[in-house]
Amino acid sequence: MDGLVDATLAFQQRFPADIVKITPASSFQLRDLGQTDAWTGDRLGRRDFGPALVSAPEDWMKVIECSPSESHLSLHFQAARRLRSQIPRETPLVQTIFDPMFQACTLARGVWEDHIHTVPHLVRAALDVLTDRTVRMIETFRDIGVDGVFLAVQHGTRPEYGALGLGRALACVRAAGPDAVNLVHLHGAGHPEWFATSFAGSILHTSFEDNPAVLDEAARHPDLWLAGGLAPSLLAQSTAAEVFAATKAIRSCMANRRFLLGAGCVIWPETPAANIDAFLGAAREG
Repeated sequence: MDGLVDATLAFQQRFPADIVKITPASSFQLRDLGQTDAWTGDRLGRRDFGPALVSAPEDWMKVIECSPSESHLSLHFQAARRLRSQIPRETPLVQTIFDPMFQACTLARGVWEDHIHTVPHLVRAALDVLTDRTVRMIETFRDIGVDGVFLAVQHGTRPEYGALGLGRALACVRAAGPDAVNLVHLHGAGHPEWFATSFAGSILHTSFEDNPAVLDEAARHPDLWLAGGLAPSLLAQSTAAEVFAATKAIRSCMANRRFLLGAGCVIWPETPAANIDAFLGAAREG
């Protein structure tokens, strides 16, 4: 966990941002349940997961009845505590959290679609357990001094998300408290327009070119916070001058609304430092 802390502090020192995001592996909420994984070089940081914990319907009971030790999770609490002690209090620190539906879909890779139709009562019960556990986790992060969550919504385009995912994701956001700095990240393309107003009070972070319906609906609600920026490929593969111009164009487009400029999704490891400097320069130019 020292690597996570050191990398976060080093990046913030080299590229000072107004908000610091703690970005653990997408498996960090599932390790104590027995889910294994490995990083094999994916430039987005995505993990290759080991065998799914849920393959047969009765396997959901392992999730429902499990009382994990939280030995792995405790390391992330320690990391957050160290970061909070070294980052100025006036700089918001947000913890990445993966929503309950992502957790359930990961645990049941290959059988999720079948089980939501054949054993929906078990799926819902497991989702409730995962939600309760995530809420307690967020409350602990808040007690440590984290200012909010960056809630990653990975399956928002699935037709069942409205019934199975949205309410539980909202419970996670509420757990951060009324004064929290919360961002909700819609990962991927093709999210329906109703996402624009589903997380009112949070900053909605997404790729605008991938989710035009969300952006069109958000345009009708200028009081909503939006967040976004350049696509990872554009930030990594353009010249510094092109990055500067593209960032200024986003600022101009969003000039009349509440907007937080940041990475469009992630920053690829090979992104030139000069390009990030150009991005920050354009963001802060008067």
